[in-house]
Amino acid sequence: MQRQLSSIALVFSTLTSLATLVVNVSPAFSQSVATNSQPNKVTFYCKEIFDKARNERIPATVAWIPERKNHIRVIGWKSEAFSRHSNSQKRCEVVTQKFQQFYDNGSLNYLTHGINNGYPVICIIPNQAENCNGTNQLFTILPGSKAEIVFEQLMGLLKGDTNKILYQNSGQQIYIDMKEYFKTAPLENIPS
Repeated sequence: MQRQLSSIALVFSTLTSLATLVVNVSPAFSQSVATNSQPNKVTFYCKEIFDKARNERIPATVAWIPERKNHIRVIGWKSEAFSRHSNSQKRCEVVTQKFQQFYDNGSLNYLTHGINNGYPVICIIPNQAENCNGTNQLFTILPGSKAEIVFEQLMGLLKGDTNKILYQNSGQQIYIDMKEYFKTAPLENIPS
């Protein structure tokens, strides 16, 4: 029993620290009708969406944006890199919960990349003076992957005027302004 609990803990630890990302960049422009049951704040969900590239449904982190009365896609989870230890659905659930926590505590301002404990990571920071660390880490990228490349794939989700969304400082660190992303990301028809 103790060994099973240790194995479960190891698997959970692995999926939260070794999540990998492949971004689905096929935008959808259909509109859904808001219902009275929708929250009046930005709310993140892990929902299955249709991935045109794979011609199948995949788990995705989506966000309800009350000002737009619709959902946007944030990340499509379709990597099988850790299928022995975790799955895309579990990664979606864990990272979606982190997005909500960062939003609720007021720190979901910028998405960026960096290194934490020697691993490439994607993190959420409240301002551009912050660096990635254990408290703002959203997920770890597959070891051996370059955070910058994965981050560029993530930026591919952005549609609209990217000059308002992306910032670059003298160190060439790239940031996604999440408030601008919420305003301009393609809308998704996500059933409630």
